[in-house]
Amino acid sequence: MIPTQHKRLRAAIYARLSRDDDSSQSVNTQVADGRAWCALRGYDVVLVAIDSGVSGAVRPEDREGFREILDQIHGIDVVVARSLDRYSRHVSHFANLVELLDSHGTTLADVAGQCDLTSPYGRFVVTLMVAFAQLERETIQGRILRSRQQLRSNGQWLGGAAPYGFRIVPDGRGGKQLDLDPRTAPILRRVVKRVIEGHTLSAEVDRLNAEGILSPADWRKAQRGQLPPPAPGYSAWSYSPLYEHLRSPVLRGYRVQGKRSERRVVRDSEGQPIRVGPPLVDDETWARLQAALDRAASTPRRPRKKASLLLHVAYCAVCTDDALYFNSREYGNGKRRDVYGCMAARSRAVRETGPCPGTTVTAARLEETVESWLLDKYGDWPFAEVVEVGGYDNRARVAELRSDIDELAASLVGLRGAAKDAVLRQLDARQEALEEALNEPVQPRRKVMRETGRTVSEEWAARDTAGRRLLLLSLGVRAEVQPAYGRRAWDADRVSLSAGRFGADPYQERMAEILDEEAAAEL
Repeated sequence: MIPTQHKRLRAAIYARLSRDDDSSQSVNTQVADGRAWCALRGYDVVLVAIDSGVSGAVRPEDREGFREILDQIHGIDVVVARSLDRYSRHVSHFANLVELLDSHGTTLADVAGQCDLTSPYGRFVVTLMVAFAQLERETIQGRILRSRQQLRSNGQWLGGAAPYGFRIVPDGRGGKQLDLDPRTAPILRRVVKRVIEGHTLSAEVDRLNAEGILSPADWRKAQRGQLPPPAPGYSAWSYSPLYEHLRSPVLRGYRVQGKRSERRVVRDSEGQPIRVGPPLVDDETWARLQAALDRAASTPRRPRKKASLLLHVAYCAVCTDDALYFNSREYGNGKRRDVYGCMAARSRAVRETGPCPGTTVTAARLEETVESWLLDKYGDWPFAEVVEVGGYDNRARVAELRSDIDELAASLVGLRGAAKDAVLRQLDARQEALEEALNEPVQPRRKVMRETGRTVSEEWAARDTAGRRLLLLSLGVRAEVQPAYGRRAWDADRVSLSAGRFGADPYQERMAEILDEEAAAEL
């Protein structure tokens, strides 16, 4: 019953819309109609609550706007909305709301005059109308779901912004699909190439920001005209989003659903991935990229402040095959002292139990020494890069099929009926493909040297710090540093240098192993 203890009833106007626009159903229109309705009846409007972009399937108690009404319910006699479906499109939710408001002596009303809660018959009619609203919502959801399933099976784009490196184009069948974007696809391909070569993803983030390349967020703004390209942008590239994008099978043109650990490739009845556009990288490049990311880190990292030029190039001459590690030291006055040090220099226990008193060397001094030695001795030599040729290796294909089988097997949990049968058919098809792949003969690829037409000096000048490190590794350069033994002045004679690529060297095999591990030459 509508309370009568106040001469003028206190009203709260409520407006809700799943997607606000300028139509006759906009939240502003709903509020204006509610105010006019209250003025006609002499109600005092004490609160206006709005939920914009909120579905009618969400419980009123879980909406931010409606919670404002519930927080002030003791000062409200009647809640007014334009129509009943603004409150809810779910019968049980509406019934619970009526009981909740009844317990506080508050009632509901609607501008359309559909709501009468003062009699059992009126309540029955209102409940019936909400049931029809629920039926309408579920019918719309079913139609959207069927439409999406059809688009998904046809390889059409379902909507939303295109992933970075792609653009949305007509598919010739009245729908849309992905295509490679001529401006951003080369940028992403270069990142992929450099990561495979051995550049860290952190270094790539720094490079993209240093070169002023628009981040994916700013690129989308520029496409909408919110940034006039070329523009400096307002958001920087960051590690985690780029890492996740390079992990996404969308780079292969596959349809993907879910994010991060929940990400899954959408498959057809045979278990084959459904393509929604051309691949940005081929299958071999994709496998090498994933292998490089697997080796680099198991979880995303924050970008380093400074790339290390001599990691796995500089070693302690006394410690047992111990690499020197870069350490950046910053003092209170803002000055920095970057050094390379061995494990003995960092650990007192190692110094006390081992032969090395600790090897530490100023980073700039050691790097200058290595650079001068390399360019003076080999700068004019032609540079050749290691490439793989010939052979046939389906290990990446086998690994992918096994991953598909594991993914499909995990998805069976909790499935029943037709859904379970569909996944079982996909599993059978993938298992047959795996057996065929395992029976294919494998011919290992060969590594050969290929002339680039550039000298070592030219190659050095064209690369950044991370690229120069890879160049040193590919040439088999090794710098062995003796401890200072109490000497304070820099002495270049502490450093012994060799390059396995240019002649017999006892460390050539070790350098080849490092090149395989860090330059991503092997899966």
